[in-house]
Amino acid sequence: MPAVTEVTIPFQPARNPAELETRLEALKAEQVAALNGDLGFEARCELAGLHWALGEAENALENLQKALHLANQNDWIEPVGYLLSLKSAALCYIGQYAAAHELFVQAEAFFKRHNDECGVAWQQHLMAREYHLDMGNFAVAQRQATAAGAFFRARNVWHAYVESLLTQARAALGLAQPRHAAELLRQADGLIAERALTWFAPEYHWLRAEVALAEGTPRLAAKHCYNGLNSINYGGDLRPLAVLYMTLGKALEVDRSQLAAAQDAFERALAAARDRARSLHVAQAYQAAGLCLKRYSNLMTVRARGSGYLFEAERRFKALGLRMSE
Repeated sequence: MPAVTEVTIPFQPARNPAELETRLEALKAEQVAALNGDLGFEARCELAGLHWALGEAENALENLQKALHLANQNDWIEPVGYLLSLKSAALCYIGQYAAAHELFVQAEAFFKRHNDECGVAWQQHLMAREYHLDMGNFAVAQRQATAAGAFFRARNVWHAYVESLLTQARAALGLAQPRHAAELLRQADGLIAERALTWFAPEYHWLRAEVALAEGTPRLAAKHCYNGLNSINYGGDLRPLAVLYMTLGKALEVDRSQLAAAQDAFERALAAARDRARSLHVAQAYQAAGLCLKRYSNLMTVRARGSGYLFEAERRFKALGLRMSE
């Protein structure tokens, strides 16, 4: 059986997003050069990981399905649970939560049946991060992320451990525990610097901004958002772009003199969300932009646009099977 590539652990590219795009194009060129023949298992796994890292979940799903077919065709047992778990995560990204939950359950049963401790931690980690956080099951997410994080920490899988700390921090914010979230983020910050894990800097700064908002310091929140946006230019994850702009808008709108800048931030959040954000963040971006326009504009045309955004947000939340927050 060929070696399972990065898809077997939480995907952590060592390259920046521009280099990921270059590798993606190179793999596609390999397929064309082979007279449109199909790529092998390892290439499919790498393609899935690249698409996932770039926020292209549907393309990731296509390659995961082909990798799973090759694994089953050749009786390669070891990678199946990992591929199922990442497929579940990708389904969450596009808002297909029922299908994702079913696959997560299958992956968990697979790992337990084969006594794969690493696989169980991987499944727990992804289910906490990609499913339970979106569902608002913050206590469950925190519990699962903590358990998985302990496994990764004990084995020095640093990028997975940092990702688990960020997941725990998001869960703590959902549980209205900003101080606990801040402590988890301090731990993550130290490891991001020590281990040069710049990929996680945008998410880290976004969560620091959310903590600052929860603690009533919007100027500090805006500063963290700007730092997060800047970090994307230095090898950071592209996927938090929409939520960074969204949180920036929320921080700016507290100051009425910054309303124009806040509206611009929300429009940028919408533009980024339509590009490669997770489906939940697209719905949230429409809601945030709509609320800002409805609350603070006296122009009927602008307020009407805000109403349209809120209508679209409600439609999208309904399609996801989630309630739109007040």
